[in-house]
Amino acid sequence: ENPWHLGTRYWATIGLRVEPGERGSGGVFAYETELGALPRAFHQAVEETVHASMRTGLTGATVTDYRVVLVRSGFVGPLSTAADFRGLTPIVLRRALERAGTRLFEPFHAFEAEIPLDALAPVTAQLASAGAEFTGTTGGTTAWLITGELPARRVREVELRLPGLTHGEGVWWSRPSGDRELKPH
Repeated sequence: ENPWHLGTRYWATIGLRVEPGERGSGGVFAYETELGALPRAFHQAVEETVHASMRTGLTGATVTDYRVVLVRSGFVGPLSTAADFRGLTPIVLRRALERAGTRLFEPFHAFEAEIPLDALAPVTAQLASAGAEFTGTTGGTTAWLITGELPARRVREVELRLPGLTHGEGVWWSRPSGDRELKPH
């Protein structure tokens, strides 16, 4: 592809393929192009820009556990610079991400809240408004035990509100419980 036909004004040609990576693998950059097809500085510019661009993804959220493969490359000897590859890479990567499709996940925490009998309604209302999904509610003679999961980003908010809702008598435990796909609004 000639850069002047694409309207990009970059003296560079790249093709990228985005694939899902193994869970916990982070970001991996690989090559399917012929070794030596690009000068090392151009390869480095593409790889660094891919990793930097993945920190903001399509929506501003970091893309993790991915594999980006350079499948095509080209340059014009006397005109191309590493800046051309740094400028073109985010454009091509965005298109590749859109074609590949991405899913947005967020961390969740499992929680247990032990609260006084008269605090059930305000505490469950607060938890529900924070996006909690309840897995159990058990009542005793002096307290309720509420269990469930909620988005990690809302844990601190609930922790801060719990003393006021329970007159200082509530007990809260939470721990990371995995990631869930973020539901569209």
